[in-house]
Amino acid sequence: MAVTYNIIVVNTESDCLNSMTQQYTTTSCSENILVKLSGANNAVGPFNVYTGSTGTTPVYSAVTRAQMYLGVSLTVSDPASCVTPTPTPTPVTPTPTPTASITPTPTVTIGLTPTSTPTQTVTPSVTSTPTPTIVSTSTPTPTPTSTPSVGVAYLFIEPQSGSTNIGQYMYDLGATFYGFTNISVPNNTNPSLFNFDMNEYVSFSGWTGGTFPTIRTQTVPQTSGGVDSFGNAISIYNFTTHEVPINTVGGSAWYTWIIPTGATNNGIQQKIAYSVNGNPNSMTTLIMDSTIYADTFTYTGSTIPTGTYRVYTTFADLAFYIDNSVNSIYFKGDTII
Repeated sequence: MAVTYNIIVVNTESDCLNSMTQQYTTTSCSENILVKLSGANNAVGPFNVYTGSTGTTPVYSAVTRAQMYLGVSLTVSDPASCVTPTPTPTPVTPTPTPTASITPTPTVTIGLTPTSTPTQTVTPSVTSTPTPTIVSTSTPTPTPTSTPSVGVAYLFIEPQSGSTNIGQYMYDLGATFYGFTNISVPNNTNPSLFNFDMNEYVSFSGWTGGTFPTIRTQTVPQTSGGVDSFGNAISIYNFTTHEVPINTVGGSAWYTWIIPTGATNNGIQQKIAYSVNGNPNSMTTLIMDSTIYADTFTYTGSTIPTGTYRVYTTFADLAFYIDNSVNSIYFKGDTII
């Protein structure tokens, strides 16, 4: 048995009011899909999203163009596939199985033919020990040790083009976080799950295997005074100006700083300044998401040095979702609390 859903996206712009439709068929009891606009689509929006076996049930309204390019999550189901287990007289405590709030695949792309088959399924070993390749603009490439390198911040760049790869990898491991490009965040209500999510995320082989941009590093000064190589003031525990040269990443990506707690003297990098206009001396200061940086995780793998870290990004704000093909991007630590 299968159920076919009509996925309808209506452009509610006053001069437009047209719609785009795709169909998706499921044979699962419950399945999450991601609906997004195709890259060639020039619709401005805002958009309303409808679904259902008849395509008349509203799900989202007033979705922005930027949000539609990232995608919105829909749940579809085939009730005939849902099986109710036969009760037994002896109570059995089931082994909990992680469930995904957002399934990284399949993706329904409005304007293109949807597919339910991931382009690549990566099943790395949790205990793998890939050789790290880390790019630095001002410090030598660190060698993983038993303790984190105090004074170094790590920049992880997650390209939108790799969302299926990292999403499938995290999903297969039973994580509740599938990467920021899949519209999800590390579990911020359970410290143990946050620790698990971030350990698996950092251990993803793409960071060191060449499929994703290599991890970048930047110095975290342990004293104040003077200016850095871009002429910006050096402030204690705030990482100095870091450049991501134009076209380091093809297209849009999420930028996330992961910094050892020792580098900030156990403080929190509450604010980070950034520039997307190619000017390292004209930056905008942003407050990082406190629900993410509130937790720490203890990394035990080999991608970066083992130790305790915090995670800094703007999710769900799209500020750190940046297209690197237009200008060089600059980041600088701004405020420690």
